[in-house]
Amino acid sequence: MEELSKQILAVLTDVYGKSPWTQQQIAADLAKPEADYFFVYDGKDIVGFLSLQHLVGELELTNIAVKKAFQGQGLSKQLMTFLEGLDQPIFLEVRASNRIAQNLYERYGFVTVGKRQDYYHEPLEDAILMKREGSRN
Repeated sequence: MEELSKQILAVLTDVYGKSPWTQQQIAADLAKPEADYFFVYDGKDIVGFLSLQHLVGELELTNIAVKKAFQGQGLSKQLMTFLEGLDQPIFLEVRASNRIAQNLYERYGFVTVGKRQDYYHEPLEDAILMKREGSRN
């Protein structure tokens, strides 16, 4: 679990400059039965991941990240395929300025359903709330 949480932290640090989660928070999340993680690798190294939380009657896509050196190679699309065939609605938040991610989510059936003002910090920014209904293949 320690090595896995270190590799996830390395991805987050590479993508965001400073990870929004600590290694301890990542390890605690990995241990939760309601959390699922999916990975893409370069050899034995994790270069990207997608994480989901199972909630009552729905899912939350809590993170998707691919190291900068591996972006633009279709790895985010590969990670999004793990959502295919899931029956529950899926929610996510994304920075209002992150149009690349919003476009990816829209290609996989997500639609904007709301906004959370000043949700993100460093820098302060609104979150766009998106939802995809279940059973989309």
